[in-house]
Amino acid sequence: MAPTMADQERDEQFESPEEVDSGATDAQRGPLRIIGGAFGLIATGLVLALVAMPERRTGRTLQGPALHQFFPDGEIVGNPLDDNYSRYLKFRPSCSYFSYDLSYPEIRRDDPHYATLLREAMQHTISRFRIDEVMAGTGRDVFASELEEAAEPILFPVHIGDTIQPFDPDPRSGLRPGDSQDQRGTFRGYFHDHVLEVDADARTVRLDDGPLVPFEGNEFDLAVEDGGGATLYLDVTKLVPGFDGQVHVGAKGRIRRFIVEGLIAQ
Repeated sequence: MAPTMADQERDEQFESPEEVDSGATDAQRGPLRIIGGAFGLIATGLVLALVAMPERRTGRTLQGPALHQFFPDGEIVGNPLDDNYSRYLKFRPSCSYFSYDLSYPEIRRDDPHYATLLREAMQHTISRFRIDEVMAGTGRDVFASELEEAAEPILFPVHIGDTIQPFDPDPRSGLRPGDSQDQRGTFRGYFHDHVLEVDADARTVRLDDGPLVPFEGNEFDLAVEDGGGATLYLDVTKLVPGFDGQVHVGAKGRIRRFIVEGLIAQ
């Protein structure tokens, strides 16, 4: 098909400098090439920066995936089962993740317990493996899967209400996770998909379509269940008098894939 007038105009707009000014000398064309090359490097740098930096969006739908490095120094060291725990495994743990707010993992770093809990959980997982199990065949996939299971509740713990850190009390209701939630709680639903129905005057609470649970008001570790039997532990000691309503509850993201890089065994 013959080119249209619009096609010809578009082609003319994208002619190379040599075609536009074929009589230009090398000295005249040189600066143009240098500037163009510098502009290309700047543009490439901007694109890479946008790819590397997670978009800071919040909302009611999960965003991502994005990448999170678990430790600022990059590495973790733990002792596997071999030779009575006298050997070690070292690697750089990271993960890809989805979250309502892609800056959430960086917010978690402000929790003074975050790094310690992560190290303890990962080192405990390492201690259940032998080096050959991790290095051979599909062993690394199994290893990464168990590390993910240990790390996800710490990176994405359950929140009650509009809180920054998970054990902050909800500013509306005064509720917060109970003392046993991080160790024994099995409820792991997404935050915007689940609610607690609370009646402070009647002293009752319900998780989604689970059973109505009465309380006295002095419970630091009140167990409530959803309709599927998953358990959430609540601290009701700071419940706002007269509060009657719904409070969102759940995790604010999930790990998509746990990544083990630079694995060294000694």
